[in-house]
Amino acid sequence: MLAIVTIRCAMDIQFLDFEIFAPKVEVAWTALQRQYASHLTGAELDHLFACLVFGLTSPAYAEREPALHFDICRALVGTKLPPDRAHVALHSVPEPTQPWVASVREQIEIQAIKMGRTLQEIHNFNDDSAANGDPSALSRLGNSEEKAA
Repeated sequence: MLAIVTIRCAMDIQFLDFEIFAPKVEVAWTALQRQYASHLTGAELDHLFACLVFGLTSPAYAEREPALHFDICRALVGTKLPPDRAHVALHSVPEPTQPWVASVREQIEIQAIKMGRTLQEIHNFNDDSAANGDPSALSRLGNSEEKAA
């Protein structure tokens, strides 16, 4: 129910790109959980997710009002995390439990920015398939741990 309210709030604030980002966020959350849940704390996983959402939305929102960019990030993170966890994920950086976590966070954010640029290009061409983009890009994040170690 909370996710539905969050989505409606996001739409009410006129996040025109929300529907384009939402499917990617869903895939991202699943990929991050599958790859890192057994290796990281919940706070670390939540923070990686928030960083991914920030990167994904940066190409479309970085040049706009910072509060608007933060609002879209909060709304998207809130689709998968309860409000208290979303707040912590967006406002603090947990102490890493593994030496490779910082490197993985950077790799995830960089990959998410690339995906965000692709989504923005597709969206700018008014292609209705934007929300159905290639979800396999997130699965490529899966080997980040080995690369970072």
